[in-house]
Amino acid sequence: MAERLPFAHTELRSRTVRGVGVNAVFLVVVEVLSLAQGLIVARVLGPSQIGLYGIVSITALTLIALKRVGIDEAYVQQDEADQEAEFQRAFTLELGLSVLFAVLIAVSAPILVAVYDDDRLLGLTLAVSYLPIAFALQAPLWIFFRRMDFVRQRSLQAVVPVVTFLVTIPLVLADVGVWSLVIGAFAGNVAAVILSIRLSPYRLGIRYDRAAARRYFAFSWPVFVVTLGGLITGQGQILAFKLDGGLEAAGFLALAVALTRYADRADQIISPAIYPAICAVRDRTATLEEMFFKSCRASAIWSVAFGAAFVLFAPDLVHFALGSKWDGAVLLLQGLAVVAAVYQLGFGWIAFARGMGRPRPPALEAVVAVAVFALVAIPALFLWGRGAYVGAMIGSSLGVLAVRAYFVRRMLPGVDLARLVVRSLRPLVPAVAAVVALRLVLWGGHRSLAQAICEAVLFLSIYAWATWAGERPLIRELRATSRPAFQP
Repeated sequence: MAERLPFAHTELRSRTVRGVGVNAVFLVVVEVLSLAQGLIVARVLGPSQIGLYGIVSITALTLIALKRVGIDEAYVQQDEADQEAEFQRAFTLELGLSVLFAVLIAVSAPILVAVYDDDRLLGLTLAVSYLPIAFALQAPLWIFFRRMDFVRQRSLQAVVPVVTFLVTIPLVLADVGVWSLVIGAFAGNVAAVILSIRLSPYRLGIRYDRAAARRYFAFSWPVFVVTLGGLITGQGQILAFKLDGGLEAAGFLALAVALTRYADRADQIISPAIYPAICAVRDRTATLEEMFFKSCRASAIWSVAFGAAFVLFAPDLVHFALGSKWDGAVLLLQGLAVVAAVYQLGFGWIAFARGMGRPRPPALEAVVAVAVFALVAIPALFLWGRGAYVGAMIGSSLGVLAVRAYFVRRMLPGVDLARLVVRSLRPLVPAVAAVVALRLVLWGGHRSLAQAICEAVLFLSIYAWATWAGERPLIRELRATSRPAFQP
């Protein structure tokens, strides 16, 4: 491990915790900038121009998502002697794949024009076709990721949203229109590419090696299956709801998906921080079991509370914030929040499977999820309605959780995922019970905004107390470990 990481093995724990903190700050910055930009742009440009760019961006981002087949994760995992040569091999594969997908985005431009009968889509789509190549040229980020230099990695990644915001907003206010979004994103990516290449410890070069290509393909195809499964479910449910209930039903689902996707934010912070550490100690089963146990518990603190909060307060969110026109979204908000919360329990196992060189089990999990979605959830929607669909999706998440528990036990014999799940649910019991009791006491047929706020504060306070009481040793350990990591 000393040859792999530029620091002593005794620092691995503190570096990992530091990575969690750095990732959290990065995610907050990105979310705040994205939200601010989205609100300003939506207010100035209006629905028609936003919809125009939405067609382009969804098409491009869908293709880019398919391109992300884990070459970066495979690079982080490997232990080749010549790291610069290995980086160039991985970069060559990534660049070749990116050129292919850039061509696919460009080819989709006239197709979008024909489908939507709008000539403006041609130029806009061609203008974003560079994105896969721009992402490939930011490959030096992989090097810092592998070295667990999270500050350098995330600082470079933050260049894109920061520069994009600083360029886009003045252009929007200057009445440049929808092209301000294209120009802003281009400026952000160009700045990130320039800095990434300038600060890269290794030279970017073309070095194709057939044996390396086979090795990366063996790692990447299961990652592609997982990505494809997510896209099939995401796009398929939107289409199904549109066919079943029209644009209004599709809008209800889109809102529910957009809001409940935040259930994965804890995992987005934790998994990238621990993945390089997993790769570094993948032969130490006891250490891996400890990492999985603690990361799973930490991630569940957020996801479980998030799901329960939506079940309790989704009607209030719609009634007091969104308006009665969104009443049809309440059931979907509650149900998909439960789905997201259950799906996140132990979700970090994917990082462990890939870090240990076993990317195929997560692919099987994805196949199970898609099969249940297509064969159970979609028929249930058309036959019995949205309630049956929600029930089927919750059942799908439970089925996926069972598959996950099986593979986790095979990889890490000392981990019992079922016990971890039960432990994660314990803080919910007093928090939910307190809210339900308060509602029963104050029940009068009409709930005011003040009562809803009091209930939310009560839920969060009791959940925080119960979490502290149950996870006090873990929280204290994380705090103690993080202190030296953030000292200059």
